[in-house]
Amino acid sequence: MAKIDPIEEIQKDINTCIGFDSKNKQEQLAAVKQNGLSIRFLYNLDKEVQLAAVKQNGFSIQHIRNPDKELQLAAVRQYGGSIGYIQNPDKEIQLAAVKQYGPSIQYIHNPDKEVQMAAIEQSGYDIEVIAMCPNWKEFAEEIYTNRIIKDIIE
Repeated sequence: MAKIDPIEEIQKDINTCIGFDSKNKQEQLAAVKQNGLSIRFLYNLDKEVQLAAVKQNGFSIQHIRNPDKELQLAAVRQYGGSIGYIQNPDKEIQLAAVKQYGPSIQYIHNPDKEVQMAAIEQSGYDIEVIAMCPNWKEFAEEIYTNRIIKDIIE
């Protein structure tokens, strides 16, 4: 006998009461386009619905099992901080996240120099973001030089 999840059963009852069919693709798309986090109440999701959800709210990736690279990129491009819900993001995902939101570097384990510099540059050389970078002291001179050059150019 299958184990029944009481929360899921309650949600199904609520959906039935309000006339929402959580398995209907068109209704799913309408729901996630309005609020990506509504994905947590939906069932039998296809890739199109998942992608619409993460494009509306990057944090909705936390409700997707084993998101592929396309979903991961869409999530971090919408909000870099959503990388905190991605297991072992590759360098492309890391760069996209920090280029969207520099402080998201705090969720990346052992970011390389390129990722750290991208986070620092995105944040406008914010000292708090620099402090989040584990190896910033190793390239402090480069940070300083880049900042001076950027100030001169602008």
